[in-house]
Amino acid sequence: MEITNVKIFRARQNGPVLAYANVILDNQFIIRGITLLEKDGRRFISMPSRRVRNGERNFRDTAHPLNHEIRKELTETVFEAYEEFLKNEE
Repeated sequence: MEITNVKIFRARQNGPVLAYANVILDNQFIIRGITLLEKDGRRFISMPSRRVRNGERNFRDTAHPLNHEIRKELTETVFEAYEEFLKNEE
């Protein structure tokens, strides 16, 4: 799997949400609505999710990496694009 494009969108609110991202994989598959967050000095991403009716959790990811290595690669690539987005905004 190759991350072929990352598009960053500025968040319209203050707080832990830094921005949003859309990611294209292999020029064939898009994941929209990844949230970039920073809390307690730690940066991470939240995958798109939807509300569920029953169960302990209120939300369930609709798309997500299947292992730690892919999540790490995705997180690093998205935050590299975010840093580039910030540089171009200045």
